[in-house]
Amino acid sequence: MKQKSNKTFMILSALGILFVVDAHAWSPLGLMTNFFPYNSFFMPMFCFISGYFFKPEKLKPFSKYIIHKVKALLIPFFVWNILYGLLSALLRLMGLISYGAPISFYTIFIEPFLDCAMFQFNLPAWFVLALFLVIFSYSLIRKVLGRYWNEIFMGLLFIIIGTACVHFSRQGYNTDPRLLPLLKTGFLMQFYQIGRLYHTHLEKLYHQIPSSLLITVPILVNSVCIYVTNDQIYFNDIATMAGFLTDYDFLPLLTSITGICFWLKISEIMAPILGNNRFVNFVSSNTWTVMMHHILFFNLYNAVLAILVKASILQIPFDFAAFQNSAWYRFEPVAAFRVLYVFFGFFGPLAVKYGWEKVKVRFDSCRPHQIGRFPDIL
Repeated sequence: MKQKSNKTFMILSALGILFVVDAHAWSPLGLMTNFFPYNSFFMPMFCFISGYFFKPEKLKPFSKYIIHKVKALLIPFFVWNILYGLLSALLRLMGLISYGAPISFYTIFIEPFLDCAMFQFNLPAWFVLALFLVIFSYSLIRKVLGRYWNEIFMGLLFIIIGTACVHFSRQGYNTDPRLLPLLKTGFLMQFYQIGRLYHTHLEKLYHQIPSSLLITVPILVNSVCIYVTNDQIYFNDIATMAGFLTDYDFLPLLTSITGICFWLKISEIMAPILGNNRFVNFVSSNTWTVMMHHILFFNLYNAVLAILVKASILQIPFDFAAFQNSAWYRFEPVAAFRVLYVFFGFFGPLAVKYGWEKVKVRFDSCRPHQIGRFPDIL
């Protein structure tokens, strides 16, 4: 496994995927969520990270660049989407679950670009397709404009577009399946360009600002926003562009910037300590895997509990009906039990990926051609 050279962003991406799993386990860790709710910044943060590593020179030739992104993002997603469709169909046939849509052209290739809720197990992977749309749209616009492209002007333009997407989503346009992918792309693209702007114009300035200010100012800004909005600064579901809870269309941009700014500085502070940590590097290199599979591992843990209860080994109030009706059931007699979902959702996919890579290395040594790997989403 190759060690990443940018230690700060390595840690930031590892933190980001931990935030995703923690959020879907109902936030038992809740890392600074009193000030920075996960849903107020963490999906924009992934776009920011991707935009930071964008290299304009790779657009030549444009077709080759897009084909590379198709291989890195679309093909692995659709392979797993088919597999999850088959898994949910098998589990329904066996009477073990009652959720999940039938396999069809729509559920395999169309619905993932909308809410990605067709099979539930891979719902969080909606971001993979959203990121592809952002990268494709951003690259195409940049290619068309050519030498007329201006980083700062386009950054301001994308911010206006992103704010407009929030406004129109709040007006109900997000319920139109023809407009939803456009609204998601328009909202997220501003953060992709902000990542690019940070790389080209803002990084040196950022490092000149005292760390104490980069930590305290975002906390203070979010504290004011929380007070003004009565603790409604988060946006619940970018997958459907729903859950923008306040009348301030600019607020998602503001809280995304404060959250990114805070955790970017925390990652920078941690870099001398964790920069050479092989596990953190492994996590950062496998955000795709965790994003795609952590809900499945939540349910594998649920399945173990169900089997133990059925066998009368455990005497716990496990809700079998809720378990069968939704992939999002959490057994939590007390809130502390949610930590177990974080453990299985985070470490489960990583453990399987680590084991697979060990097997693949041994298998490759016996073959003249290597087996491809699913690239990381970032």
